[in-house]
Amino acid sequence: MCFQQKSVRRSNKTKLPLDLGAGLRNQSINFSLNVFGDRTLTLKWHLVLLVAGTLLPVVFFAVAVVYKLSLNERAASERRLVLAARNLTQDVEREVSSTTRTLQALAASDRLDNNELKAFYNEAKRTVQTQPTWFNVILLTPDGRQLVNTSYPFGASLPLVNEPESLRYVVKTHQPTVGYLVLGGVKRKLAFPIRVPVIRDGKLRYVLNAVITPQALASVIKTQTPVDGEWTRTVVDGRGIVVARTRSPRRFVGKPSTPSFLKRITATTEGVYRDTTLEGAPVYLAFKRASFFDWTTAVVVPIEMIENPTRRAMWLVIGSGLVLLVVSGVGAFMLSHRISQGIAEAADAAEALAQGEYPCISPSSIQEVALLGKALEMSADLLAQRQRERDEHLTQVEAARTLAETANRLKDEFLITVSHELRTPLNAICGWAQLLITGRLNPEKTQQAIAIIERNAKIQAQLVNDLLDTSRIIIGKLRLEPQPLNLATVIVCAIDSVRHAAEVKNIDLQLQLAQVDLVLGDPNRLQQVVWNLLSNAVKFTPQGGRIEVQLQQANSQVEIIVRDTGVGIKTEFLPHVFERFRQADGSTTREFGGLGLGLAIARHLVEMHGGTVQADSEGQGKGATFTIQLPVMVSKENISTAPIKPVEPKNLHRLEGVRVLVVDDETDARDIISAVLIQQGAEVRTCGSAAEALKEVLAWKPTVILSDIGMPQEDGYNFMQKVRQWEREVGVHIPAVAVTAFTREEDRLKAIAAGYQTHIPKPIEPTHLATVVASLIADIKV
Repeated sequence: MCFQQKSVRRSNKTKLPLDLGAGLRNQSINFSLNVFGDRTLTLKWHLVLLVAGTLLPVVFFAVAVVYKLSLNERAASERRLVLAARNLTQDVEREVSSTTRTLQALAASDRLDNNELKAFYNEAKRTVQTQPTWFNVILLTPDGRQLVNTSYPFGASLPLVNEPESLRYVVKTHQPTVGYLVLGGVKRKLAFPIRVPVIRDGKLRYVLNAVITPQALASVIKTQTPVDGEWTRTVVDGRGIVVARTRSPRRFVGKPSTPSFLKRITATTEGVYRDTTLEGAPVYLAFKRASFFDWTTAVVVPIEMIENPTRRAMWLVIGSGLVLLVVSGVGAFMLSHRISQGIAEAADAAEALAQGEYPCISPSSIQEVALLGKALEMSADLLAQRQRERDEHLTQVEAARTLAETANRLKDEFLITVSHELRTPLNAICGWAQLLITGRLNPEKTQQAIAIIERNAKIQAQLVNDLLDTSRIIIGKLRLEPQPLNLATVIVCAIDSVRHAAEVKNIDLQLQLAQVDLVLGDPNRLQQVVWNLLSNAVKFTPQGGRIEVQLQQANSQVEIIVRDTGVGIKTEFLPHVFERFRQADGSTTREFGGLGLGLAIARHLVEMHGGTVQADSEGQGKGATFTIQLPVMVSKENISTAPIKPVEPKNLHRLEGVRVLVVDDETDARDIISAVLIQQGAEVRTCGSAAEALKEVLAWKPTVILSDIGMPQEDGYNFMQKVRQWEREVGVHIPAVAVTAFTREEDRLKAIAAGYQTHIPKPIEPTHLATVVASLIADIKV
């Protein structure tokens, strides 16, 4: 109030009555003598106490804040541990589910339907050879007798089941399960069984088992990248025995967990707490129960990693406070002289009051109180900023969780779609094949059955190709073979592929081709893009609709426009139309099939060519327009625009007198290849293994060799290397073709490096196969 009324008091200096001033002066003198006496302190100590009284609450407040933040950080660390345990459980469950699906596929073998145990034994051995973490495959009766064990020769005397508890569970529930870790097998090594029921006619006939090494799960838990090298991940079975562990696995795998951990996992399915490891180290431990047979995963982190940051922060705050207190005390001593001036001025004002004058105190130059307020305001701003950052972090976490949930939902929908789309053509193929086997169909129905089987086989092959292309795109293995290209040729070939489907639906297919410059592109991949857009247009255009295909040039860009009068695209789905695994209708009641991969593959292929693809639609029921833009070539000199005509079946070379050796462990594969070549006049011999084929090469000396790659005992690579070594010794050369289901680019290069002239992926195209063989014969004659 003094500062607010300063100007008034200076202009109106009115003296108080003298008796009043004398009374005030006497009262102040008596007060000082009576209250303080000899116990008065100097100004310096008063300032030190003032500084201490001001700073100590701030230090205590900072300690409290740091302690609260440390509690929050510890809680956040515990949540991260629980999340890591959940992720580890999901990875382990996925690994087990993958093995279960493989085992269920083996359990569906028709060898078991016909009780052909020896044939099933061979089939099981081939499956074991493809699974590096499987010890063996065992076929049990529900009472525990072993009928087939791939670790023993077929027909040998087999022991009883090693771990009966999980077997009883399968017999009781008819559900797959995972057993306990036990010593078993011929080599007496640690392993655990995965068991699936083999049900025929609604009854449990057998129990099929895969004995798995702990390394299967060890590789899974090692794939999770820890935040720090001190994190330990562990998997234990239903008895609490350690199955896999990232730290000291040789020492602890097969050993029981700590009693406290067993007590915890028995009481609840998930949690985090402080415990002691098998090594005796204090840790924080988070665990999560798996969905199969009471298995549990655990993530362990040393206590120091959680609590040391808190201790360091606490000591930092306390130490900083003590240093600040000392520095402030020294400063108080140094500034006491300046402060005493203000006190002297206050004393003068008091003296003036004693003399009856209105005192006036000038504003002090000491701003400790103001600085303290600013410091508190800065602290409040800092805390508010941290709170905002924490809120933003929580918002980001929530957004990430929502995104993860969406991705998980899309994954589930995609898996359901894949299963449906693969089974649908397979149902038609199997059904009509069985009807053909009966021999009761009339000629018209027989031709219809063959056409349906061929059409559905092509559909399934296209689905597999889409999945393979998507896999190559994800891992960056998709490669182009660019060449100068006239897009009119690509469009015409793509239209010829879908023309029949359009005619079936009475769709008016219109084509407008302008003269455009050449582009540099892969003809097969660009034809795949255009075919994909056209097949989508045919699929989504109703009976009697119209599809327009237009080729034009806009400056330095060549445009391909595909426009239809179909069902159109919803406005909210339009931004997601080129995303993988996204479909406008992913429900089980959807009208149109497909995996939702074609447009994503098309966009990636166009972008690999340096172009763009865009989708437009005015809404549902108003059709859709897809526009592809590709850059023209910079230089066009000496480039021919004449399209390359495909080889027609009638122009194929006949193969009379050509001796062809077909090597494949699959009887059906040998039969179809033989039929194609015999139809062209070739003399064909077949072999089911590399060893048998090598003998046939030495004795028969074929003109051409067609060999599979993946075969038991010895693969096609080793077989061809032996053939080439024999050729060098005798001075001959037999051209060879790798006919295989290994279709990646690196598989093709590996086949050529092994000595094959070329590589044909399965499923084979009869025309293409005959053409390749004829070209090899032509090269020999030249």
